[in-house]
Amino acid sequence: MPIASFVLLVAAFAPDAPPLAEAAHATRQDAAIDAKIRAAGNDVAKLVELAAACTAAGAEADARKVQRRIVELAPDHEDARKALGHRFYDGKWFESLAELTKYKRDEAARMKAKGLVRFKEEWVPEAELPYRNMGWARNSSGKWVNPVKVARDKDDAQRKAAGHQYRADDNSWVAPEDMPHWTALRWKCGDAWVELAAANQHHSKLETAWELRSEHFLVYTTCEWSAGDAARWYAEKSYPELVRIFGVAPQERIDFVVLSSLEQYNAVAGGAAQVLPDAEGFSSLHGAYFADMAFDFSQQPPQYVGCGVSFWNRSDEKLRGWGPYWVRWAAAQSFVEALDPSWNFVGEVVAAGPSGQRPNPANFWAEKRIPRWLRYGAASYVERYMKDPEAAEGASPWALREFAFGQLRSGGLRKLDELFAFGLDLTKAESSSRLYHEAGLVVAFLLDGAPGDAKLAAAHEAFRSALKAGEVEAIRAAATALQKELASRDAAIRKFAGLQ
Repeated sequence: MPIASFVLLVAAFAPDAPPLAEAAHATRQDAAIDAKIRAAGNDVAKLVELAAACTAAGAEADARKVQRRIVELAPDHEDARKALGHRFYDGKWFESLAELTKYKRDEAARMKAKGLVRFKEEWVPEAELPYRNMGWARNSSGKWVNPVKVARDKDDAQRKAAGHQYRADDNSWVAPEDMPHWTALRWKCGDAWVELAAANQHHSKLETAWELRSEHFLVYTTCEWSAGDAARWYAEKSYPELVRIFGVAPQERIDFVVLSSLEQYNAVAGGAAQVLPDAEGFSSLHGAYFADMAFDFSQQPPQYVGCGVSFWNRSDEKLRGWGPYWVRWAAAQSFVEALDPSWNFVGEVVAAGPSGQRPNPANFWAEKRIPRWLRYGAASYVERYMKDPEAAEGASPWALREFAFGQLRSGGLRKLDELFAFGLDLTKAESSSRLYHEAGLVVAFLLDGAPGDAKLAAAHEAFRSALKAGEVEAIRAAATALQKELASRDAAIRKFAGLQ
């Protein structure tokens, strides 16, 4: 190629060079600010004034040059560091986000090896993090306690000391001067004492629901009082069976919810308000569900209120009879949650706040130690496989179980490995709903179907003992061993239910 052509080609594709006048101006400007910096010498105060003047004049590049000089002389000068976009962390300044991120990542790895995690401005034992995130505190014995509950207990103690009487039938304290109202079987709704019909109307909404306490449960219900009374009775009947399954009982009273209609049930689970939501939408599979995503951010600290939820429509001829069974199912879900909470997940949600980014809901279930099939199987067992607490004298107490077996006979029992995987799927609603009942059958066999099976009984007892001890990996290992024993008895389980 001729030299002249090559020169033309390079010129065509070369970037435009700045005009000579502009380049000269930039050089003079750099020289001017450099001269001013030299004139300030090591006087940080003068340099700060110079940087401010540059900023005021819109000469940001010059201001940054001055601020870099300030940092050279005074490495901890906060204003200059911040102006340069540096970040302060762990007693050090980092000049870029990438540099800080790497430091934090390496630091977290080092601390994790020591069993420590970051909480605000300090490193704390990893086991403490969920409680700190939830705003809990240690009491005088070193136990982590919920300050909302502590305040409530203190309030109750003060009322008792003032001569108030506790009434379990609406979870209230009645002042001495109001005792005649109690004697007359009236109920306090707001500031007024009313008759039962008016009280039922007042408590028909979730925000003013009845609260009825029993020995082990506290039921919140929008049903009429008599239904709430029956609900706590049904829950109590399920309690010893749940202890028999898990070998351990919750340390505190267990909350669950009973709503008065399917419409109300659907509204609180998945309506616009989503007062008691479940992440996966499984409320549609049954007449009860577990509200795994229920939080109350109106309290300080915010409270996790996840619980079993059911409905009992006593005015609907078709649905009325199912209410007691769904009540027991909901009570069982709350019972198991009390044994096996997901405090890490809950702590992350509380720390993020009501408008913060929520962690993946799958993490809630991944944190569990009790397998999901056993949790739901326990709920199904007390719903339809346990001895009927209402069996009339002379009638078979196992009629309800026979009914449940009969429902399973039409479709059989899926492979136990598939059952243990417990793959609930809203796109396969019928199969998923049936999975609840099949899990209940396996629990029924475990408790009642093989009384002479010493090896299975030992595996069950090992699981119960591990759960009582509370060591996570031991519980999971014992659960796996129990599943293995049950899987080897597939034929016996089918025979127990008459599925062969």
